[in-house]
Amino acid sequence: MMQGENEERRSPTSVLVIDAHSDIREVLSDMLRHEGYRVKAVGSGAEGLRQVMQDHYEAALLDIRLPDLDGPSVLRVMRELDPSLPIIVLTGYATVENTIKTRAKSAFAHLTKPYNQEDIKTILRRAVGVIRLAETGKQARPAVQR
Repeated sequence: MMQGENEERRSPTSVLVIDAHSDIREVLSDMLRHEGYRVKAVGSGAEGLRQVMQDHYEAALLDIRLPDLDGPSVLRVMRELDPSLPIIVLTGYATVENTIKTRAKSAFAHLTKPYNQEDIKTILRRAVGVIRLAETGKQARPAVQR
């Protein structure tokens, strides 16, 4: 079942992909669009931050090694701009230090390249589910207080 099939009235879930490699951006974008997501893919940390400031995303996939900015720094600023945004970190350089840095900065998940597409789909569905559950809770709170 595609991600949007049971959510007819909701617009497609928007996902931001920030990865330095155009081939990875293309593969991720194609895979996610096939799953029913609306995808914006960019190749630099600066462009990723611009996108987070300009648009609303339900999730982000972030390459930890970017050509212009340090990935953990991009993660920190993205978290400041949108504290509820689930950010899934992708890296080809799995080290304990990188994992600790990204987890300390509140990454939703940390995946090592080459990644398993099913793992990305599962983690992304979980991330979107968490944010939607939080949004539902925020909407329900005023109704309960009346």
